[in-house]
Amino acid sequence: MITLKSKCPRVAHTILTGILLGISLSVQAQSLRDAVMISLSQYPAILATQSRAEAAESDITRAQAAHWPQVSWLGTYSDYNAGGVSNTWIQSPTLSMNVWSGWRIQADVERSQAMASSAREQQKITRDDIALQCIEGYLNWANQLEMVKLAEENLAFHRRVLGSTETILQADQGRRVDRNQAMVRYQNAKLILAQRQGDLAQAADRLSRMLLGEMPQEPSGLNDEPGVTPTSVQVALSSMGANHPILAQQQAMVEANEAALRGARSGHSPTVDFTYGKQTYQGSGQGDYVAQVVVSVPIFQGGATMGAVGTAAANLAATQQNLKETRLVLRERIQSFWAARQSAIERIAASQTQITTAKAVVVAYREQFNVGRRSLLDLLNIQSDLFSYQTNRAMAQYDARVARARLMASMGQLASLYVNSPQPKMDGAPITISKAPTNADDVATGTPVVTQGLRGAQTATTSTNWMNSK
Repeated sequence: MITLKSKCPRVAHTILTGILLGISLSVQAQSLRDAVMISLSQYPAILATQSRAEAAESDITRAQAAHWPQVSWLGTYSDYNAGGVSNTWIQSPTLSMNVWSGWRIQADVERSQAMASSAREQQKITRDDIALQCIEGYLNWANQLEMVKLAEENLAFHRRVLGSTETILQADQGRRVDRNQAMVRYQNAKLILAQRQGDLAQAADRLSRMLLGEMPQEPSGLNDEPGVTPTSVQVALSSMGANHPILAQQQAMVEANEAALRGARSGHSPTVDFTYGKQTYQGSGQGDYVAQVVVSVPIFQGGATMGAVGTAAANLAATQQNLKETRLVLRERIQSFWAARQSAIERIAASQTQITTAKAVVVAYREQFNVGRRSLLDLLNIQSDLFSYQTNRAMAQYDARVARARLMASMGQLASLYVNSPQPKMDGAPITISKAPTNADDVATGTPVVTQGLRGAQTATTSTNWMNSK
């Protein structure tokens, strides 16, 4: 135990403040992987499926108990009103055991075992689903933060343009049309920012729900993608084997309904039971130990057994068709998510090229506008194009990451990859700094370009230019 001397109160206060600050930052500095782990360990849906799996395991014990002998204590008191017959109080241990049930007991055991297997697979499915919801929420929150940032930069640009037109209008009243046009674009930029802020609030609320209120301060680890992404759609489709949680869960339901059908058919079979205990009915053997073998043969039940068999057979057919449909839907989802990811990666590269070109054009148009060789409309249009390209790149990055998460979830591997994969040594993909500037802004500022990989696609962010300067 460490004690701090009272003669150093300022040092003690500084150390204590540092410790508390470090604890606070460790709690709030949650990366994408940390957020997923929080959801997997605390989210109510996962805990509920875990309890249901435990209940299904306990039901196996209940079903297997019917195979064992049943021992009980029986006390019977008989009060007779007839004369000459004395009242009796008989206590007796009683042993009963099923000898033959027509496979009814075993069918119940097998049905319980299949339902327990289905519950275990459902637990895996739920974990993948919650992990995917958390990843989507985290990435959407990070994406909306980027959208707000872009909208703020766009608004700042239009604010400066509006100020320039106000100055021009004071010298030339004939330029009022330019001022009005700049005002319209400025108001539109304000509306876009308000919409982005509303979307950010919704995204934050959803992420807060997934993290049970433990919101991170800022997004990190967005490029942390544990496991190996399939190299082709055929490799991804190869995951649709017997061990796939969704298919295994449906197969377990088929087995459960097969066992239920066998249990229903057992209603046509005779049953044999053995009992041993004292005779409790009035007679010469009352109070004596009696061993009995009871044979029950169903002769007429009013169609009850036939109805149960028909119901069980129809349920079995339905689950078999559900299994076939699940295979078709799962195959479609894997192919769709694979194509969506590839498309998003291509859009990232195309958007980056557009952004680099548009930034250079904005700088040139601004200079030409200042000397009267370019109209205001041209400058506003190219800024609108740049904002659109930047938005498209942010959405493409979001789509690529979400599509990858959905692909791994549809393969039944998402949650297990986050749990079993080691922590990354650094946040995101390797960062490289190019020596030569690539656009007009970097030529003017001399700032290097920072590029960050996204699993096969390259994105780039440049330093602030005249649009972002005060």
